[in-house]
Amino acid sequence: MKNRRPAPVRSLVLAAALLGATACGGPDLAGAEHYLDLSDQPMAASGVGLTTVDGEPWGFADVADDRLTLLFFGYTSCPDVCPMTMAEINLALEQAGDDADRFDVVMVSSDPERDTDEQLRTWLDRFDPDFQGVRGDVDDTVRAALDYGIPIEAPEVSEGEYLVSHGGRVLVLTPGGEAAGMFDEGVGADDIAPLLPVLASELL
Repeated sequence: MKNRRPAPVRSLVLAAALLGATACGGPDLAGAEHYLDLSDQPMAASGVGLTTVDGEPWGFADVADDRLTLLFFGYTSCPDVCPMTMAEINLALEQAGDDADRFDVVMVSSDPERDTDEQLRTWLDRFDPDFQGVRGDVDDTVRAALDYGIPIEAPEVSEGEYLVSHGGRVLVLTPGGEAAGMFDEGVGADDIAPLLPVLASELL
């Protein structure tokens, strides 16, 4: 991530916490609250092919080979969980300082019919222009999510309402697209940020 300006007060608190964690050897991924460590048996990369908002072919195995990827399945018209999740990821990366450069963020749309390339790009820009948007056939998207253990369903109309599901967890993908862990739904920046340097150190 580029040109992040950390929030002054929260960054000072986080810095003190990280210094303390370093003195004790750093947070333990296996015992970390709000994080499921799968590094001993990572989930294989999904073979589903999708497309970036820039029109380029994209696959889960195409993630950067020198960075970790934080991956989320969501949609832009979500009223709460999706924008909150992206905001907390953005804040966590701001708090992480230079370690943020070792992470990419990708959101896969679970509502690709309404989330056009332009809509998804504009929505992600609200959080960080470096966040990547990916979309494709909805059945392929559902299959990819299930490959990573994220249960979503294709949008449907029920009693006049358009219903869309999203994944609550944030996956941590290693180079090659394997899922080495995931953050719980609703996790906040203060829980994500201290683990980012540890994840980068142990998984890259």
